[in-house]
Amino acid sequence: MSANSWTIAAARDALRAGEVTAVDLTMACLTAMDAGDGLNAFVHKTPEMALEQARAADRRLAAGDAPAMCGIPVGVKDLFAVKGVPTQAGSNILRGFRPEYESTVTTKLWEAGAVCLGKLNMDEFAMGSSNESSCYGPAVNPWKVDERRLTPGGSSGGSAAAVAADLCLAATGTDTGGSIRQPAAFCGITGIKPTYGRVSRWGVVAYASSLDQAGPMTKSVRDAAIMLGAMAGHDAKDSTSADLAVPNFEAALTGDIRGKKIGIPREYRLD
Repeated sequence: MSANSWTIAAARDALRAGEVTAVDLTMACLTAMDAGDGLNAFVHKTPEMALEQARAADRRLAAGDAPAMCGIPVGVKDLFAVKGVPTQAGSNILRGFRPEYESTVTTKLWEAGAVCLGKLNMDEFAMGSSNESSCYGPAVNPWKVDERRLTPGGSSGGSAAAVAADLCLAATGTDTGGSIRQPAAFCGITGIKPTYGRVSRWGVVAYASSLDQAGPMTKSVRDAAIMLGAMAGHDAKDSTSADLAVPNFEAALTGDIRGKKIGIPREYRLD
């Protein structure tokens, strides 16, 4: 199994055990990204930035300072500001825009040691559900039926396609009315729209501010818990950010759930 196909959890354990380096893991993803150009998932690649961050992650790992996301290569939806990197929100209107600031979500990920592989395709200004309105052209679902080009969903279509095709170990997405959950379902990965306020919206191009929420797109539920833990937290720059402690979401997966019930509002059902 190639390292780029690992889960975050598997890669984290291998990195901490010294079985692989962050540079090796990043190189595996960069190679996969080039081979996967036909999916049109990555629209701006940042290999120099990625290798610089990977080398820094290896130094942290060697020093025993290894947060859960340390050395993990990720893709970033083109809606998130990454300092010095083109951020167009899938639109020609923002062509050439390179932010002089960093979104809170990506700041938290880089502080946790994650590695930025580049920016991912999306519907223009997140207004779409098929990734066909992007100025970069449509992203392609890596799962094919009779060789047909299928939509990965949207607006986080590039994120979903990249994770499903093992071009990266995880990706950021945003969800206003389904833009994480729908493409995650279309591509067979895990995506979660966190509770509003759990993740800062600062530095994320807005669609509908009272509904927008950033979240992780990953290969497993455990990975989503790990990545959300790094992304979440109160942010004074976002007036809607919840001033609440971030629990250990991964540990909660193994907790005792006996006696708990899952409820579905009656109004959600047609029968």
